[in-house]
Amino acid sequence: MASERPDILVAIDLGTTYTGVAWARPQQKEVLQSPIQIIHNWPGSSTKNEQKVHTCLIYNDDDSLSSWGYLCEDDDASEKQKREFFKIFLDRQTLEDAHRQGISQALASVQDAQTLVSDYLREIYSHVKSTVELHTGIGHVGWREWAVEFIFSVPTTWRSQEIINIFKKCIEDAGFGVEGRRHTATVELTESEAAAVGTIKNSTVAFQTGDIFLSVDAGGGTTDFALMQVVEAQDPFPRLSQINQVDGIGIGSTLIDRAFVSMINNRINQFPELVERLPPDCAERLVKSERYRTTKHKFGEGVYQSTYFKLPLDGVSFDFTHTGAQIQRGKIVLSREEIQSLFDPHVESIIRGIYQQLDWMQANNASRDVNYMILSGGLGSSKYVRDRIQSEMMITPHPNAHQVKVLQTPNPQLVVVKGLLLDRLQKLESPSPVIVSRIARTSYGVVCKTKYNPEIHFDEDIKTDPFDGEQYAIGQIDWLIRRGDPVSTSAPIISKFNKRIDPKDSNRSWDSIIMISDLERDLLPSNMKQQGAKQLCVVRSDLTGVSHNDMIKKRKSRRLLLQGKKFYECIFEVRAIVAPAELRFELWFAGQKFSGNHEPIKITWDREGTLVGT
Repeated sequence: MASERPDILVAIDLGTTYTGVAWARPQQKEVLQSPIQIIHNWPGSSTKNEQKVHTCLIYNDDDSLSSWGYLCEDDDASEKQKREFFKIFLDRQTLEDAHRQGISQALASVQDAQTLVSDYLREIYSHVKSTVELHTGIGHVGWREWAVEFIFSVPTTWRSQEIINIFKKCIEDAGFGVEGRRHTATVELTESEAAAVGTIKNSTVAFQTGDIFLSVDAGGGTTDFALMQVVEAQDPFPRLSQINQVDGIGIGSTLIDRAFVSMINNRINQFPELVERLPPDCAERLVKSERYRTTKHKFGEGVYQSTYFKLPLDGVSFDFTHTGAQIQRGKIVLSREEIQSLFDPHVESIIRGIYQQLDWMQANNASRDVNYMILSGGLGSSKYVRDRIQSEMMITPHPNAHQVKVLQTPNPQLVVVKGLLLDRLQKLESPSPVIVSRIARTSYGVVCKTKYNPEIHFDEDIKTDPFDGEQYAIGQIDWLIRRGDPVSTSAPIISKFNKRIDPKDSNRSWDSIIMISDLERDLLPSNMKQQGAKQLCVVRSDLTGVSHNDMIKKRKSRRLLLQGKKFYECIFEVRAIVAPAELRFELWFAGQKFSGNHEPIKITWDREGTLVGT
């Protein structure tokens, strides 16, 4: 994160189906009162003033980009390639599962998904830039000179470092954080965490210190869960702590759309003569229609209570009727039960995810109750979904949710981007972020050596230190963070290193091996020879420029030959900042962050280690 005060903050929530963007210009005083601007002037959105833009691309035959976002609606894609849902295929496991299931929209490779995400984000960047320039009057030169921070969220289901690294490369390739020397781009919060921040900072609920709420962010491709406790409810600086690891499931509104297309096709295909009279992409047109979207979003609301729903068929004459397929005057008729059947399997999956969170509460914090369940996201904004969950909580009450209130956050589709901005604005005004601690989803350790103990270090590699003559067991793992540990969001994890240097040795670069494991904390290996951990990366600490005068002078042990010969100790720290979606490192020497005139920290990621968590 940039150390200087930003001129512009931009939050981006790249969604599976729709993408939201908001920005703010932090005020010099009362930063938290800085107006949040939602970008809604998306190209092709006409007069609808959409709060989000369609995550969609259309390519020409020569692989050049034809259109993006809402512009795709007016682009004849019959002889072109239309791409949707590409974000989820950045996840290698999701892509492999899609290939096994024979999903037609699955891409050939993660690299293809990376290209599509970069192309789409490039268009987002261009539009954000022109919009901010227009509304602030800073112009092209001002945009390059101003301090602009771009803040991204990531799905809670993205657990491996590999996918985070891929996503960060997409962000960079699209132009975020690179056009100006004072531009930065970071991946700050998972979507579930951002939704929780947006909830506590922008809610009509009068939260009290000690309250526990479950944030359920149900969007287009995933549903994310975050179990949070209110540490401090005082406005304007509320603070939250995670109670359990954030989690997510692959349930979203796109599955409802897919089931709808299947339902329509199954009905039409029963009548061969009808197939020839309807457009070949009849179901695909229908699922993208305004009437279908309204029916889906408003299903369950009082004014939309109806026994039957009639949806106009695009490309079909208004006087066309087919009794068998239940088409009346160019409209296909669907019963309330049929619409409900599209929702129910996925709502039941969300309810199972909720009960898993509550079961965890029962097993670990038996005397504490969840006070609120806050729904957000496109699917979470559905009244039918809310009513089903509330009904289930009443019919089958859980011991840890006796009187839980199921609520919907204001502007549920924008809660993530607002949460990203509100979190950053609070950091500018207060030393404490909104989320003060989170639960580690993975264990991180550093390879080290420890003094040899024959009762502990059985059949391990032993090495005599040339400076003190002591025997050390090498290849040991010091677990700095264990899965399930509470981790402060403001305090780094510090590893201290003591390098002994011969006076003739001019080397000032040393490698530290970082290990990763998703095993339960009690099963973690203690050394490199044991199974269960992978090398995540090698951190090279470069202290070039540090002289002997900056080190501690020592003399070799009297037990050694050449006793009394001097050597130096270089003591430094590698500080790991464990963000929810990434791992960052800083090099500290003599109590200060080391910079020198070079890059002090270099990370080399290990292929196998970055896959841990998939």
